[in-house]
Amino acid sequence: MILFVVFASAVGYVISQATGYGTSFTVMVFAISIVSSIGSYYFSDQVVLSTSGAVAIKKSDNPELFRIVENLAIAGGVPMPKIYIIKDPSPNAFATGRDPQHASVAVTTGILDRLSKSELEGVIAHELSHVKNFDIRLMAIAAVLVGFIAIAADLFMRGLIWGGIRNENEDRKGQGLFIILGLIFAIIAPIVASLIQLAVSRKREFL
Repeated sequence: MILFVVFASAVGYVISQATGYGTSFTVMVFAISIVSSIGSYYFSDQVVLSTSGAVAIKKSDNPELFRIVENLAIAGGVPMPKIYIIKDPSPNAFATGRDPQHASVAVTTGILDRLSKSELEGVIAHELSHVKNFDIRLMAIAAVLVGFIAIAADLFMRGLIWGGIRNENEDRKGQGLFIILGLIFAIIAPIVASLIQLAVSRKREFL
């Protein structure tokens, strides 16, 4: 998370030098990156659950699912996570949260309808392994980083298109260099960031 703040500030500096907005823009990006880091740590799970339409359940709502999660949590040595169900015919499941003490597991109605009990146990056990190994925190931070890069690149490109470049900087040559660096960043960075996120995700899934 510290590296994310440093990286975001560096990006803000490049954009500010390219557009001529000065250090105020860098300070603003620095502040936003800190808020994003704190937000991703404490609230990323709620954002994911709310956007996916997940509804929390109690034991009485789905006793079989509740018992499966409870038994596997005990066997895996992790605290009992909150359980959510998403009304979606596609078979899917995911875990989210910042640590095992604040974890949630969500499953779709599609996966509940299609899988047998033993198959569902395999899926839930897999998701609980993400909880136990803190993959849920890693992927939340990675998602915020990718989102930030995409927004920063979009803002820079919009600034160029709509004439957001200021010429208050006396070092025109230096500003031109930063504009070139900014363009390279705006084109390549979102692609690289997405590839890194996918690589991290696949690696953690395989492990």
